[in-house]
Amino acid sequence: MASIALVHCTTLMLQRLPEPPPRWLQRDERSFAYPYKEWRKPRGWCLTFFTDREPDFGTRTIIGVGGAFPGRRSGTYERSLLTKDFTPLTRPLPLTDLEMPMGASRRFLQDDGRMSEVAGQRLLECVRQLRPELASTLSGLEQSLGMHPPAGAVGEKLNLEKDAVGTLLEVAGMERDVVESWQSPVTPEVLETRSVPFLAGLPDLRQIEDQQIVHDYHRFPGMTGMDAIEVGWRIYRRSGGPSGHRLFVYNANRHNVESVTGVDMIYVNEFTGSVTTVQYKRMRKEAGVWTYRYDATAEREMERMAMVDKECEQLDDGLDPRLVTAPSMVKLCRNVPFVMSSTALIPGMYLTRPHFKALVDSPLARGSRGGKRLRESDVPRYLNNTTFATLLKDGWLGTRGASSDYVIDLVLRALSPDGPGAVAVGLHGSSIAPGNRRISW
Repeated sequence: MASIALVHCTTLMLQRLPEPPPRWLQRDERSFAYPYKEWRKPRGWCLTFFTDREPDFGTRTIIGVGGAFPGRRSGTYERSLLTKDFTPLTRPLPLTDLEMPMGASRRFLQDDGRMSEVAGQRLLECVRQLRPELASTLSGLEQSLGMHPPAGAVGEKLNLEKDAVGTLLEVAGMERDVVESWQSPVTPEVLETRSVPFLAGLPDLRQIEDQQIVHDYHRFPGMTGMDAIEVGWRIYRRSGGPSGHRLFVYNANRHNVESVTGVDMIYVNEFTGSVTTVQYKRMRKEAGVWTYRYDATAEREMERMAMVDKECEQLDDGLDPRLVTAPSMVKLCRNVPFVMSSTALIPGMYLTRPHFKALVDSPLARGSRGGKRLRESDVPRYLNNTTFATLLKDGWLGTRGASSDYVIDLVLRALSPDGPGAVAVGLHGSSIAPGNRRISW
């Protein structure tokens, strides 16, 4: 069931919403500065009725219907508001016509933002009765905006990709609120059978640190012409103009990066010339304890990652200080449900590849039947989400020199439409040095 909202349009919204969307907006999503008001939780996409914002309630009318998502606060008095699928009413509907049929819920007609569940559904029913020509439009919006979060194997995959994208944003010093606005770009039936990256469900136009960012059609360095639903492209910026931070995110499914490097997330920092790769490993609850089962597939992945680490060690020039110079790391993460309207990263533990391998090879990981399993309590020391993001952002983790070139070349050669796998690649560029680095004037 879709949440219902009431939005009183600003002057700019009244001018722009009825216009045909620009061609470069693939999903008809537009972002507006909107007077700040805290929306009822949980935040998420809402089936929204837009009014003309007449100061006199007696003359105010509903002029259109569509979807709206409340972005983060962008100042003392404003927030960003994301809209999509706006349909103007051929006959505007006066709010006064709704007072009688709304009954006790009529007081919410002067509200702004997400309505209570009872009032919202009552408003939807009343509009359906008074404007029957909107039936198909409202049904379509209900279906697209009221989708339940994907579960099962699809939800697990999307959850890991969401965590990777959120981590990349965190490392680049940007707000993660963009991941809250995820909506499936395809129907649930298609999602069950076709590989769709998490990034494909994020908007093409967002407001990040007061900068209006348009979908960027440039390709990851060395890439050309791979437009398909399996590929997602986004660029985000942080305030500061050309000298500020920018993050180019590439998110693909069914690509053989995993078969080459055994990783799920790849972070490239242009300023430090470093590359870090992270392989996600799911822990599932067994007898109430979060546990990871190590198998033959994981062993092959570790061997591939060890080969990459060894090659990087031989190419390492040792000139730029690092706490960890090998690129390969592992994140043991809890297998939690995929939540659409949340910015939270998956609870988990970051480990270097040698540390992870030493743990699974130790006696404490030996199961009663000879298998290997690692329980959450068996890992005494690890990097949490915050510590990992801080060290990565400040350039203390990852390759350097020729070893970085080697890993990047591996990634570029592996990013082809062939083979299984899911990967999120973040290219972080900035002329501003990371923390703990002396600047030459």
